[in-house]
Amino acid sequence: MIVNIAIAKGENNIWKDNLKGVFGELGWSDLKLTAGLGFRFWNVGISMGLAGFASSKPKYIYPSTQYPAPKHGEYEESKFTYVLVTTDFYYFFEIFDDFIITPSLGFYVQQDSILARSLRMYTPLGQPDLGQLYYLGKTENKVGVNFGLGLDYYFLDQYFVGIGYNFRRGIFVRFAYYWF
Repeated sequence: MIVNIAIAKGENNIWKDNLKGVFGELGWSDLKLTAGLGFRFWNVGISMGLAGFASSKPKYIYPSTQYPAPKHGEYEESKFTYVLVTTDFYYFFEIFDDFIITPSLGFYVQQDSILARSLRMYTPLGQPDLGQLYYLGKTENKVGVNFGLGLDYYFLDQYFVGIGYNFRRGIFVRFAYYWF
């Protein structure tokens, strides 16, 4: 009963007395545009990121009677990332007055579409097939460890901007808003 009264009055309330913030990240990698959204409480944080949603996929065809799928040995497989989702855990080292070093560690889930690049010159019907990409209907899923490092600068009392590198999401710019 006494604990509830202390929280209601705001005395010794860990939520009230510590720094809180939200941040967003925009970046660029070999998957093109990447984005992340996160939350910070005290010196720790968590974010969710996404990559691959704006990447350009090559044109491919579905096998048909005019362009039948190549047989085994007549094609080479190519992987194209369809989507990448990351979850990262941060620690905010406020070593300098206005600068923050932010290492992160997390995991990622990635799904790749597998297409077949034809090696044959003509289809069995005599139509030219000059290295056409075929949809095979196959995907490959990957899960792994993700890490990153950033450097942030207090722009104003409640705002900061930063730059960094994430192993899976590439180079990014981070914007944040803090409240106390």
